[in-house]
Amino acid sequence: METQWVYSPPVKIKGLISLPVIAFVALFGVPSTTFAQSILKSADGFTLLGNTSITSTGPTTITGGNVGLSPTATSSITGFLVTDGGQAVITPPGGVIDTGAVTQQAMTDLMTVASDLNLMTTKRNLTGLDLGGLVLTPGVYTYDGTAAQLADTTLTLDAKGQNDAYWVFNISTTLTTGANANVTVSNLGSNFGADDGIYWNVGAAVSIGADNLMAGNYLAGTSITIGTTTTGNSRVMAEVGAITLDSDNIISNGGPGGNSWDSGLMYHLGSIAPIPEPGAILWLVPLGALGLAFWGRRSLAKMIHRKGSKRVRRKIYIYGA
Repeated sequence: METQWVYSPPVKIKGLISLPVIAFVALFGVPSTTFAQSILKSADGFTLLGNTSITSTGPTTITGGNVGLSPTATSSITGFLVTDGGQAVITPPGGVIDTGAVTQQAMTDLMTVASDLNLMTTKRNLTGLDLGGLVLTPGVYTYDGTAAQLADTTLTLDAKGQNDAYWVFNISTTLTTGANANVTVSNLGSNFGADDGIYWNVGAAVSIGADNLMAGNYLAGTSITIGTTTTGNSRVMAEVGAITLDSDNIISNGGPGGNSWDSGLMYHLGSIAPIPEPGAILWLVPLGALGLAFWGRRSLAKMIHRKGSKRVRRKIYIYGA
């Protein structure tokens, strides 16, 4: 009888020990942006969210979301057709949300995101600079005290062709703008700004002048006052104060492509972080596939080697008996 020898030397793949880990991270650990929730969480369902009162003294139009107060009763929402026959209207499907669990959760989420935005690393401190005339690329900007924009000036937010671009303004005290002050966004990415985010995180009051062009989510620690005939592709949210409007047009989903200016950022491991550009992570996919291929080959080689070794030992034992 002829003895059959099975020999398979161990496969040595130096420098690739970590490839299985990279493989799993690349193929399964890349965060998905497709289903990323707004960092505003339940608060993103509101165009106006206040604490003590919401008042309009003219024919204001609210579009894209709901209007609500927490914890004050909705009887403190005045000047609206649906509340007391006023001139202000809320475009369906938006409406007034009664004070209760929904508005309470939205306010809790609002306060959480305001606190977490303050923890983000600052790209540039703008203290002492007027917002008007500045051209700012995506990032986090800080004012140690008040922030202001003079009348008849424009703040330009330059997306530099990026998708998921974001701008955060962490302002310690107040934000005040003069009449005809504008915020515009330029050089949008391939998604035409539909996934960009703008966040005005103000520690105290926000006072927007007349005939302004607003953009982004305005989160005030106290109250918000918006001057007459101002237009905003915005949300307006006051944590512990009132919201006062006068013949304004506030559209929470009025940005490019119906954008609500609430993207660009995501919660990751309990902190707010930028949504990664797809181009920055796609290179991991082929590397991950390569890692899995090497891992599978190495495991198969080890299995064959172990079986072969057992067979050799068994045959040696039989013929040596």
